[in-house]
Amino acid sequence: MPDILWGVSSDDFREPWFRLQPEQALTFEREAEKEIAPGHVLHGIALSATAKCEGCDDVVFRASDGTFAIIHLTWTLKPERPPWPQTTRRGSFIAVETAMDQHAH
Repeated sequence: MPDILWGVSSDDFREPWFRLQPEQALTFEREAEKEIAPGHVLHGIALSATAKCEGCDDVVFRASDGTFAIIHLTWTLKPERPPWPQTTRRGSFIAVETAMDQHAH
């Protein structure tokens, strides 16, 4: 069944990426909210976690402005000094999907 946000099924993600279940997504959204401080490119933008890399702490978020971001969470449980957490912004799903396909550890 296609996902409303992505328009693809969970089987469409290539390893090492996997779709987050709602409970998992909430955990990553809360951590991003803690880490993203004033001065960060995503400060003040609502984020919805949608996918995670199985091999690292990179998470794909959909931003409230319609763009996407891959964020490398630090798990410090507190505001980071910008530019941390490290963030790669992408303007469209196709762009973030390409970044996910090219992702390397």
